[in-house]
Amino acid sequence: MTDNDYRIEDRFEKGRPNYTLRRLKFTLAVVGLVVSVTLMLTWHDSWNMAGALLVEGVYLATALWLVVRFASRDDD
Repeated sequence: MTDNDYRIEDRFEKGRPNYTLRRLKFTLAVVGLVVSVTLMLTWHDSWNMAGALLVEGVYLATALWLVVRFASRDDD
């Protein structure tokens, strides 16, 4: 955890951040990213477009969350 993380969370709640919840969300995001990438690369069911769009949506959502989560924060 960086110093920036603590300052951001300190505004909303007093005390220590919930590290267990943070690890759980990170683990779920990584698992979702890996599963959705695997399904996207191996999807052969051409008639089920809704399923393919759902998998791509999960991929984009988890990838975006991970990028935003680990982006550098500048306090100018």
